[in-house]
Amino acid sequence: MAAPADLDDAFLRELRTRYEAHDPVTAAARLQALVDSVNALKADVAVVGRRGAGVTTLIHALVGERPGLDNAQAFFQQAPEPPGQPAGYTHPTYPNLALWDLPGFQEPEKPGDYTKRLGDLGKFTCLVLVVAEGSPADPHLQLLKAFQQKRKPYYVVRTKVDLDLHTAKRRFRAQYNSAEALALARNGVAEVLAKNGLEPNRVFLVSALETDRYQFSQFQDKLEEELIQLKRAHDGELEDLRAVNTRKIQELYQACAMGGLAGVPAIIRSALEEPSQIRLDVAVLGEAGSGKSALVNALRGVGCGEPEAAPTGVTATTRKATAYAHPTVPGLYLWDLPGVGVTEEDVGRLDLSRYDFFLLTASERYRHTQSRLARAISAAGKRFFFVRTKVDVDAQPGSEPGPEPSPLEEIRSSCVDALQKDGVGSPRVFLVSSLLREAYDLPALRAALESDAPALKREALEKAIPVALSRLVRRKSKALMKDVWGKTLKSCLYCAEKPGPDVATSLVDTVSAFSIELGLDEESLAQVAKATGKPAGLLQAEIRSPWVKRLDPEQVLKQITKPVPFSSRMWSLVSYWGRGAEGQPEISLEATYRLLTQALAEMTEDAERMLRQAYAKE
Repeated sequence: MAAPADLDDAFLRELRTRYEAHDPVTAAARLQALVDSVNALKADVAVVGRRGAGVTTLIHALVGERPGLDNAQAFFQQAPEPPGQPAGYTHPTYPNLALWDLPGFQEPEKPGDYTKRLGDLGKFTCLVLVVAEGSPADPHLQLLKAFQQKRKPYYVVRTKVDLDLHTAKRRFRAQYNSAEALALARNGVAEVLAKNGLEPNRVFLVSALETDRYQFSQFQDKLEEELIQLKRAHDGELEDLRAVNTRKIQELYQACAMGGLAGVPAIIRSALEEPSQIRLDVAVLGEAGSGKSALVNALRGVGCGEPEAAPTGVTATTRKATAYAHPTVPGLYLWDLPGVGVTEEDVGRLDLSRYDFFLLTASERYRHTQSRLARAISAAGKRFFFVRTKVDVDAQPGSEPGPEPSPLEEIRSSCVDALQKDGVGSPRVFLVSSLLREAYDLPALRAALESDAPALKREALEKAIPVALSRLVRRKSKALMKDVWGKTLKSCLYCAEKPGPDVATSLVDTVSAFSIELGLDEESLAQVAKATGKPAGLLQAEIRSPWVKRLDPEQVLKQITKPVPFSSRMWSLVSYWGRGAEGQPEISLEATYRLLTQALAEMTEDAERMLRQAYAKE
C-alpha cells in the first residue's frame, strides 16, 4: 500500500489491521501514539494582510501553483472575491505543513471587528503578514505583538516588489537604482516594526510572480528552518547577484535543468568550450553627449539616420537602455545607455549587474565622472575598455584629419595614467572617431571586441555558474523532499508487519539514494572531477554530512527507536500474565521524519559546496 500524505481513514484501518495481527493487546495504543506523533509534527501557518496585498498569490507561490497566471485573459478579468472563511493549503513538499489564507483587513472596518472576525489565532504555529505597500495596519501589528509575546515565529513579507521596481524605473529613468529602491521598500516596513518593539530583521522582499528573484528562496528556507526544524550551516544568503547577469543564470539553469546533477558539469564544459551560443551584453557607458550612440552605430557599421541606427543628436537622445545586435559576432549585444550624471549619487544608482562588459566613453579629458564609473565597474567585478571619442576634434583642432602621432600619444598616455591611478591594471585605451570609421583606433576596437568575445562570454558564464548550480541543487532537493513524508509513513507499515532492524536498513538505503541523486557518491564525484579538472579528493573534502557514507543500520535504529517503557520491561518478567518476553522497541515516526529531512538538508548543502568548489578559481 502506498502511504498517503496524511493519516486518512483507509490508511489507519490498514495500519490497525497490521498492528492487531502482530499484537492485539497493544494495537489501539500504538495507533493512538502514531496519531499523536503526526499531530506533533503538524504546523499551521496563518497568512494575513490587507485585501489586495497578494496573500492568496503568495500562498499559491509557496505551494508551487500559478492559477490564472499563465492565462493572458485573466489579467483583464475581475479578481475573485477573497475568501470569507479561512482556506487551508497543504504544502506539497511538507504535507505536515498547512498554509491558511485568512480574511483580509480593509478600511473602514474597525480593528476590533477585524480581530473578532479572525477568531482565535492561538492554534497557529506561525504568523506571516503580507504587506504590498506602505506600512502594516494597526490590527496586524497587534497580531505580530501577540505572536512575539507567545514566543511564536512571525514574518513580514513585503510583496509585489517587482511592481515597485517597475514604477521606480519609469519614474527615475536614468537615475533608477534597483538596490536603492529595494532598500526603501524594506526600510518602510522595518522602521515601523522597530518602533513597535518588533524585530525588523524578519522582513523579506518577494515577488510571488518571480519566485527565482529577490528573497523568495530565503523566505522559504526560513520557514523550513523554523517549522520543519531543518538546521542549515548557511544563513540563506547563498546567491550574490551583484556581479552576475541574471539572464545568464536563467539560460544556464534551463540548459542544465533536464539532466541529473552529476551530468551538469559536462553540459557546462560543452558551453565553455563552444561559447558561440552564449549571450554577451556589452554596455556603452558615459556622460550625456560623449558620443555613445554614435559609437554603437560605428561599431555596427550603421550610418546615422538609417532605420536600424541608434538615435543621435546634439542633445541627449537616449532615454532608455536599448540593445543592438552586433552584425558579425553571434550573441553579442551593444547596449546604448542613457547618459550618466556627474555626481557620486548618479553613479551609485547604476545597475551594472545586467551587463557583462563595458565600453567606458569620454569625449574630453579624463574627469571625476569617468573615475567614478571606472571604480564602480571594477567594484562590481566587471571589466571594460576605455574609449576616448571625438579624438579627431581634440587631436588637432581646426586642421584636416590625420593628426601627427604625438598629440594622440599624449591623450593615450594621459588616459592610461589616470586609469592606473584609479586602480585599473593594464588598462586598454582606444582613441576613436565615429565619423572617421577607418581612422584612429576604431578598427582596432572592433577587432578587439570580436577577438575577445569568446573569452568574455566564458567569463560571464563562469560568474553565473555558482548561482545556477545552487538553484539546480535546491530544485533536486525539493523533488526528493516531497517523498520523505510518504517514506516515513511507509516505515510505520513496514514496522507493523516486520518489526525490527530491517526498517533501519531500509532508511539507510533511502538516504544512500538521496546521495546518488545529489551527485555525492564516488561515481558522480569522479564524473564531476573529470569534467572540471579538479581532483576528486578536493571535491570529497567539501562533503561534511556523515549521511553520505553508508551508516551502520544499528546506529540508525538507535536514533529512531523509542526506549521500551519500564513497565513493559517489568511485565516481560511475569510470564503468568501472558507477557514473558521483553517488549519490542517501537520506531518513532517523529524521529524518523526528522532524520530523513535533516539528512537530505545536510547533503543538499554538501552538493552545493562541492559543485561550487568544482568551479572555484584557483
